[in-house]
Amino acid sequence: MKRMLALVLTASFALALTGCGGGTTPVSTPTATPAPPASEQSESAGRSEASRTWTEEEVLELYKAGREEDWEMVDCVTFPDQASGLVGAVLFRNGDARTAGVAFLGADGACRMGGTDAQLPDEPEFEYLGGGAVSFRQKGEDGKLHDHTMSITIEGSNVTFKSVDQ
Repeated sequence: MKRMLALVLTASFALALTGCGGGTTPVSTPTATPAPPASEQSESAGRSEASRTWTEEEVLELYKAGREEDWEMVDCVTFPDQASGLVGAVLFRNGDARTAGVAFLGADGACRMGGTDAQLPDEPEFEYLGGGAVSFRQKGEDGKLHDHTMSITIEGSNVTFKSVDQ
């Protein structure tokens, strides 16, 4: 009988330790506490770098860290949808001013560039279209302004640019 009692007590003690995990499991109950304002939520420490909303200033800092000295920044856009893990893009002129490029920037500091053999006008109307695509105006060989779309797709280590004149 004493053995049986000792076995039951040991088993009960073991179950109590494994079932509780050394503490109690909190039970969620509704409270009347209001949710924090959106500004505080966006600064939550639980959000990752990639999923937060990036400002143009932050994207420009990433660009400045990876740019060549002869690149002249023209305009900047952010990627609110973070297509292919990107947070923004910068339109720039190369030092020769006869060619332009787009630097696509990731939250990790990666800078991937695509270029075009055309000049940019004073007002290139650089904008983000969604899905990793940007558009801007450029001067064609005929001297006329044309709309240009450039997109990037990143799948693992494969980076693909698509550039289309319209």
